[in-house]
Amino acid sequence: MSSIKKNFFYNSILSVSRIIFPLISFPYSSRILGPDGIGKINFVDSYSQYFCLLAALGIPLYGIREVAKTRHDPIGLKKLTSELLVLNFLGSLICCVFYFVIAILTHKYAGNHFLFILGAIGLLLTPFPAEWFFQGMEKFKYVATRSFFLNIVSLILLFTLVKSPADATWYYAINIITLTLNVLVNLRQLGKETTFTFKDLALKRHIKPLTLLFSSQVAISVYVLLDKVILGYMADDKYLGYYASSLKIAKVLLTVISALAIVMVPQMSKAFKDQDMDRIHHLYRKAVSFVHTIGIPITAGLICLSDEIIILLTGREFLPATTSLVIIAPIVFLIGLNNIFGMQILTANGKERLLLRSVLAGTVLNVVANLVLIPFWYHNGASVAITLTELLVAILTGYFACKEINVKYAWGQLLVNCLVCVPFWGIYNVVRSENMILTIALTAVLCSIYYAIMEIFVLKETLWVENYVRIKKMVNERI
Repeated sequence: MSSIKKNFFYNSILSVSRIIFPLISFPYSSRILGPDGIGKINFVDSYSQYFCLLAALGIPLYGIREVAKTRHDPIGLKKLTSELLVLNFLGSLICCVFYFVIAILTHKYAGNHFLFILGAIGLLLTPFPAEWFFQGMEKFKYVATRSFFLNIVSLILLFTLVKSPADATWYYAINIITLTLNVLVNLRQLGKETTFTFKDLALKRHIKPLTLLFSSQVAISVYVLLDKVILGYMADDKYLGYYASSLKIAKVLLTVISALAIVMVPQMSKAFKDQDMDRIHHLYRKAVSFVHTIGIPITAGLICLSDEIIILLTGREFLPATTSLVIIAPIVFLIGLNNIFGMQILTANGKERLLLRSVLAGTVLNVVANLVLIPFWYHNGASVAITLTELLVAILTGYFACKEINVKYAWGQLLVNCLVCVPFWGIYNVVRSENMILTIALTAVLCSIYYAIMEIFVLKETLWVENYVRIKKMVNERI
């Protein structure tokens, strides 16, 4: 099995676990805490995550690229790892000061001080899992195994500690407990892979490349996290609860698409370093085909089953989130494209300046759209803003990326896959019933069978045909 397939397999396991565990925990927590409780937690979490991103200084993505380049140089890897950890921790200390000052000045701290303290602990711990190190070293088996067991611990704590709306603080504390365990396990493993040093650290050498990447990450964080903060300031907690719930459902399914992005960055970085354009074009075509043929049907399925998914996962109390989910659904596909263009091509090739231009345009659009739409449409306004933002960023990063590696975007494949998904609505209307679980199951199974037949036997999509042949061969060998 090739390294890409092996790494994608392990990262897919990780992605599947990130789907399964939220599907267990989120319905439980949303029913216990309600829209107000979920909204309050998401406000504090988004607020603290914004400072975590600022403190990271762009290191998570930069670290993957640089570790991939120096993985065979033990001395260089030791210095690089130590320097990035020190930089990240210094950023966390500085951001922690501003974190409390802003929370106090905006009068949000007084009523939620325990939640804000927990968020600060998370902010200070953020540098130490050093996920970028393991991803750059392509240790995806370790990452998948560790995450699976930590998710089990998180679930046990959730069902043990969260019993009523008054347990909202415990709900958030579970995230910090899990993060602490993650830090302890990762630091132990990191010590086996390399050593730490505080001698002759050259922190300045990272400042210039990190500045552009950091600027891009800050701009991205504005529309990834600040939308919840804006909504939290401009509307009641329940509206933030509706928006956060629909966004969480969409992003849970997005993990399937994101699994490929992380795996491909080290491969693309190496291909660009070797100036292997044939390899670059091959990886690009495979990634685009994956996002087209997986992301589009997921988006269509979310739109079709929005009512049933919202009620089943969050309860009827969250029914106003249905429209938000329909509006947000396309980001599964759009963010998949953004990962290809932004992470796998522009960042891997050191073209952070082009990525920065794209996300700055998206940031401006997002802030303006949120400020204009939220007062009128509340959670639905925020949903429109995030979808328009991801669309604009996909268009701009796609233009720069395709120009950078001299390829044309596969518009034909995009259109064909969209048309192939149209019958999903017919299948859904035929099987729809009062039994929501049965409706979701039948729609998903029948649409999947129909879609697989179209991709393999009608469109003869290479990615699907190759996997079909491989599975068929494995079955025949076992019979």
